[in-house]
Amino acid sequence: MKGDPNLRARLERLASNAGDPPERGLDRVAARRHRRLRRRRGAVVTAAALAVLLGSISLVMDGGSGDDDLAVSPARRPARAAPQLPDTVVVHCTPTGIEIPVASVRPQRDGMHVRVFNERATPTEVRVVKDDEWTGRQVFKFGMWSMVQPVAPGTLRIGCVIDGVERSLTVELVDVNGYYRKPGLECPSEDKEIQITDLAGAVPDPQMSAATYSVLSSKGFPVEELEPGPVRGYPSQRLGGPTDDPIVQVDRRGDTVAFVHLRRVDDRPDAPWSAVAIDGCQSFLAEATATGTTAAAA
Repeated sequence: MKGDPNLRARLERLASNAGDPPERGLDRVAARRHRRLRRRRGAVVTAAALAVLLGSISLVMDGGSGDDDLAVSPARRPARAAPQLPDTVVVHCTPTGIEIPVASVRPQRDGMHVRVFNERATPTEVRVVKDDEWTGRQVFKFGMWSMVQPVAPGTLRIGCVIDGVERSLTVELVDVNGYYRKPGLECPSEDKEIQITDLAGAVPDPQMSAATYSVLSSKGFPVEELEPGPVRGYPSQRLGGPTDDPIVQVDRRGDTVAFVHLRRVDDRPDAPWSAVAIDGCQSFLAEATATGTTAAAA
């Protein structure tokens, strides 16, 4: 600026046009530059301090400090749970056939639950069959319905009867929770299991337990000691399941001594129950005092 006496004046005019107050001139421009320089230096110092702090935290998290008490174990991802089988089998009875979305199902505490969608305009019979051990059947009108089948686990055939022809699919009932226990008589070791089929004289009754009491009483059994109830295949099994062979279990002092087979006296769904046979321990059935009773070895 010593070589050009007008240089200072031109610079002051430029500073004034840039927005600085004219009375401060170049002194204000220099001060502003100084403040910006200090802010930059402060930001650099702060960033360096944060980097040091984060590095220290990273060392602690990674166990790099060598102090086992300060090391933090990395979070573990929980093990993925195994897929659960559905506890209800869904059956679609359509005008052209049957649809079941799954191939395997698990029972609930009272047996296999079935949800039926009858998509046909007419009533349709649904059947559940397991070899020669079990046949359950029920007729459903149009719409959504349900039923419980206390059938033993294994390979089942489920079908819809459409225009007189059964259309069926295979389903595997897998007892993943171990609910089912095969029911059986608890006879003394020297006993045989025998069956009584001559049950004339028993009075039918709308209640399965009452019909069981009726037939046992008519044959001279000590009914005051007996407890009729549902077969205990499943822990919460109930009486009256829709099956071709309805059975009542008879216990005495905690032991299962007989199974009474029932059927309705006619095809009405509310018809009374009548006993058709009694399976029992030989020692128990020998207590019958009524005449005309025939027993056959099982």
